[in-house]
Amino acid sequence: MPVVPPTPTPPAIVIPCDGSGEPAREWALVPADSVASELRWRPASPRVDARQAASEDSAVETPGPNWETTCQPDLAASARRGRGSEWQVGAGYAWSIDLLQSEGGRRYVPLTVSWGRDLMDDAGPGLLRGRLMWAVEVMPLYWQYRPSDAAGIAVSPLLWRWSFVPRARAAAFVELAFGGLFTGHPVPEGTEAANFLTHGAFGVRWRPARRMAWVTAYRFQHISNGNQLPTNPGVNAHVLWIGLSVTRS
Repeated sequence: MPVVPPTPTPPAIVIPCDGSGEPAREWALVPADSVASELRWRPASPRVDARQAASEDSAVETPGPNWETTCQPDLAASARRGRGSEWQVGAGYAWSIDLLQSEGGRRYVPLTVSWGRDLMDDAGPGLLRGRLMWAVEVMPLYWQYRPSDAAGIAVSPLLWRWSFVPRARAAAFVELAFGGLFTGHPVPEGTEAANFLTHGAFGVRWRPARRMAWVTAYRFQHISNGNQLPTNPGVNAHVLWIGLSVTRS
């Protein structure tokens, strides 16, 4: 019986990301069985399939159909990326919980619009690498429908968002915001119609396009009068939020 030689491990094409989750202009071809050699492949477009993107000055055969591609952050390209701005618009669903002076059973819907600007270039070690953004968020509609009806608006002029370096087409972020909520009826009952509004959040931008992304996030939101009155009933709530992000360099 003839001996069938083992199938060699296919090389892997490593596609550096440019910091926005998109492939950089130059793709590095790195054979899996060699960590020392590196061949450069230049596609006609960043979106061209790497299997068809062999460099004319390379003596190595064109990658076969069983070659694998991965996207890794290119720190040099990330450093070249200029500071940009971001618009976010979205809506959430919130439910309060029993915590401290907050009672559960409250339901409300926040609609939000925010604009932010990068304050720095990418910095930080390893998985924590990213950049800081300052943003202003406006809530043109706060609608509470349980246990009572209440509507209002809110503004958070201090929103700090740390955006981690994108991995493939996903980019995580965390944020912390401080502002005020103004309603037609006191929220919660037993306080004033104007209250402090804060939240902490983490989420992910999913990038179907270079400048546009769907955003999903979880927020923990707090509403209270900040002990400005003899009693301080508050609202502590979980918020599931979904929205759209548009960035500009």
